[in-house]
Amino acid sequence: MSIDYSNFAFPKPEKVAKTKKKMKNKSKKQAKLERNRYSILTDDLEHCFACELERKKTKKADLHEIFSGRNRRKSIEYGLVVPLCRKCHDKATNDIEFYKKLQEIAKEEFIYRYGKEKFLEEFK
Repeated sequence: MSIDYSNFAFPKPEKVAKTKKKMKNKSKKQAKLERNRYSILTDDLEHCFACELERKKTKKADLHEIFSGRNRRKSIEYGLVVPLCRKCHDKATNDIEFYKKLQEIAKEEFIYRYGKEKFLEEFK
């Protein structure tokens, strides 16, 4: 049973179906950067970086950029990328202390290789 609201003093507006937005495709430059990712933190991109710190050998699921957001591309360019298993990747995303620990390790290595001024210039 449907009620016709058009004759009411304050008729309800008709519902309009929302359209889904298409996800933006990655540029060729970004896709190439992601394919050629490397890490200055580890030579082994096959095993989880965080599990290795705990002396476990876990196969990695994906590569994680240490600095996300607007600094994601710079993380890729400077090799601030680590392999993480799915469990540790979720932990890095949800646990702020673990995320800060990874960032501190990456910051120390970056400063050792490039200097503190370069770090402050690139990752403001």
